[in-house]
Amino acid sequence: MAIFTNNDKQTIGNSGNTSIISQGTRIKGDIVSECNLHIDGSLEGSIIAKSNVVIGKSGNVNGSINAEHLVVSGKLMGNCECSIVEILPQGRIEGEVRARELIIEKTAEFVGHSITHKDNEIKHSFDKSKNIPSNTPKKVENVGDTK
Repeated sequence: MAIFTNNDKQTIGNSGNTSIISQGTRIKGDIVSECNLHIDGSLEGSIIAKSNVVIGKSGNVNGSINAEHLVVSGKLMGNCECSIVEILPQGRIEGEVRARELIIEKTAEFVGHSITHKDNEIKHSFDKSKNIPSNTPKKVENVGDTK
């Protein structure tokens, strides 16, 4: 499975499924996912993903992210802990990045500090999802076309 960002870069996924938060959708709350996650909308809360997270050009996340691979074309305001973090052109991260590999492309922005780890030092928090009840209500609202 591959995830393609808006500038035709490819990220190889570990799972065959992708959850998409479309542009014009706002979510307040935490997300726990065993599949790939693509965000073009807005999320206020944390993400714990076993696989890959892509923040598209129109995507905006205000919270922490713990995933295998993070690709940012939009904005992340918060900390992340991933094996690989990529900030693509026009992407922006404000916060602490803990990663084995950090890639910052030309015209990307990174405000904060980074801590690099060896493979065996990355500790993913996916098992923390046991503490989040699955019946917790989430507020989802469609804010219409933002163009």
